[in-house]
Amino acid sequence: MFSYDGMRQHVLADDEFEILQQIVLESAGIVLAESSRRSLLDYISLRMYQLHSGCFRDYSERLRQDSTELLRLINAATQSYATFCHDKQHFRFITATLLPELASNPRQELRFWSVGCATGEEAYSLAMVAHEVLPGAEEWEISITATDHDAEALARAKKGIYPLSQVRHLPARHLLRWFRSLRIGNDEYVQIAPQLQQSVSFRQLSLLSDWEHPEPQDAIFCRETLIYFDMPKRAWLIDRMADSLVPGGYLFVGESDRVEAYSDRFEAVGGAIFRRLE
Repeated sequence: MFSYDGMRQHVLADDEFEILQQIVLESAGIVLAESSRRSLLDYISLRMYQLHSGCFRDYSERLRQDSTELLRLINAATQSYATFCHDKQHFRFITATLLPELASNPRQELRFWSVGCATGEEAYSLAMVAHEVLPGAEEWEISITATDHDAEALARAKKGIYPLSQVRHLPARHLLRWFRSLRIGNDEYVQIAPQLQQSVSFRQLSLLSDWEHPEPQDAIFCRETLIYFDMPKRAWLIDRMADSLVPGGYLFVGESDRVEAYSDRFEAVGGAIFRRLE
């Protein structure tokens, strides 16, 4: 019979959480934050019930032997709420500075990378503002690459279907131009317009794999991602992202990410925005 003493606790026990941290760090280089402990209790309780696992030790051994189960745990620990045009400071910089700079470039190409894109809201938001701000955007090659390690999230992103509640905060002109009303059962949804979907390509990617971009990027958006890695891997990732940017390209990160502490290849331009040095 299923039994898990942790279900009677408010959080995972210290020794249990330390075991999870060790497994995930050793296998994926990801640091489980203390803030994820409560949500992981709910997830693990459910998985142990589904797997008919009688104790935490059995479940932890499964994590060591089953890479698919481990990936599911990592996805549960690192998932974050996403919405459209979420970081207003970043999007103000994009519309007021980054896109006007690109508009003066005669090559008429835009290449953005959304790292840890989850279900695609950020990637579609970037495509939306690019199409709206760039003069003669229909003549441009707008390419947004969106990557994540979570295959299930990517499958949802590719469909481009979201609850209406996720876009209610957007101006009416955006809603009319870039979204199509959709009803599924009794619920209201919206679907991304085909023009935006054509500008975004999704693919599964582990940041610790041997990845590279065939073309240098004008900007990389890596918010809420670096915090999950230990310090050596953060430094390694930031250096690789510098390699993936054009000279003068921008790196957007989370408020707590201190890029200057890991690399001398960027200059801070404010608001968790960094520019690659020439």
